[in-house]
Amino acid sequence: MPKTKTGWQKEKDGYIYYEADGTVMKGRQYRELPKINTEKEWYLTEDGKLLTGVQQWKGAYWFFNADGTLHKKRDYVQSQWGQWYMIGDNGQVLSGVQKWQGSYWYFEPSTYLKADHQEYIQSQWGTWYMVGKDGRLMSGLVDWQGSKYYFDPTTYLKVTNTDVVVDGVTYHADQTGILSVAQAAKSYGGDYSKYQPNLYNNTGQDSFAVSQIGGSVNGYIYEQGTYASHAQQAKAKGWRFHTYIWMQTGSNQAQTQAMLNYFLPRIQGNKGSIVALDYEAGASGNIEANTDNILVGMRQIKAAGYTPVLYSYKPYLLSHVDIGRVLAEFPNSIWVAGYQNGLSTMPNYAAFPSMDGVAMWQYSDYGGQQDLNVDLTGITWNGYR
Repeated sequence: MPKTKTGWQKEKDGYIYYEADGTVMKGRQYRELPKINTEKEWYLTEDGKLLTGVQQWKGAYWFFNADGTLHKKRDYVQSQWGQWYMIGDNGQVLSGVQKWQGSYWYFEPSTYLKADHQEYIQSQWGTWYMVGKDGRLMSGLVDWQGSKYYFDPTTYLKVTNTDVVVDGVTYHADQTGILSVAQAAKSYGGDYSKYQPNLYNNTGQDSFAVSQIGGSVNGYIYEQGTYASHAQQAKAKGWRFHTYIWMQTGSNQAQTQAMLNYFLPRIQGNKGSIVALDYEAGASGNIEANTDNILVGMRQIKAAGYTPVLYSYKPYLLSHVDIGRVLAEFPNSIWVAGYQNGLSTMPNYAAFPSMDGVAMWQYSDYGGQQDLNVDLTGITWNGYR
């Protein structure tokens, strides 16, 4: 007479648990049984067969390891059919907003899968978030259904009824969160080199100064002896202090990188302050190569923790630089020169050299004595907010 099978038996399609009388318990059961190897453990079975992977039990989904034990660790796991799921500390398959490896992700409540398209969703605790195409919660400036919104980088919540500044541009968020460019309060200031040893309040309203630290002429690097004094004077006056560098390097990226390697550690403006590249001489005949060189410099400035700005006058920029490429990577980063007639210390906007992306306008050289500038976007507050 054949011996009755009892306990765990390894069959061709997996482990099956046989009761003491050799039968299997019908239906799906979650109960404590002898461990397959030793001691006791809780297992999910169906008609006695050991279940693994993602399984449904009592209105929820759970993940069981290959040995049948419940996966009691927060983890992102692959199921038996290839799709990936987020598992909680109790082994349950999770949905909604979940934290994983330092980021927040959204898992669809109906499928439990990570979101794969941008959507505005309500979380399991009622608050609303923007989810990106990769399933991660979005923050910062976000385009959605034809409008711009701003999501707080700390809370990930949409901001409403307030102003936010992004890349030097001030936006106002209305009660629904839709952003519009706010009219920035204009401020005034001069730019200085060795020819102006002293800072002067030309408009009577000056609140910033931009000083030349030096530059590069075809690879020859020089310094301006007045730079440190300008920084000290600006501090004494309570002005915001910024920097510009003469960039006569044409399309030579190596010269630009060497120039910035030299000057960036010597910047005396606050981190975040403007470091402008003065590109008004020495351009090559290759517009794309010139633009590549400028972008290499602006990226290096940004990587060092400062606000990159490109300075020149409109005809020179249009002849030698692809402004669209610059603005695509660095919006509102142009400081343009275009002088009005007369000796007025205040700007005459009828003389404005209209072009895209202008953050600052150098509107006069005041008869060759002193350059006068107006900040149109609030960019001179960068580093000093």
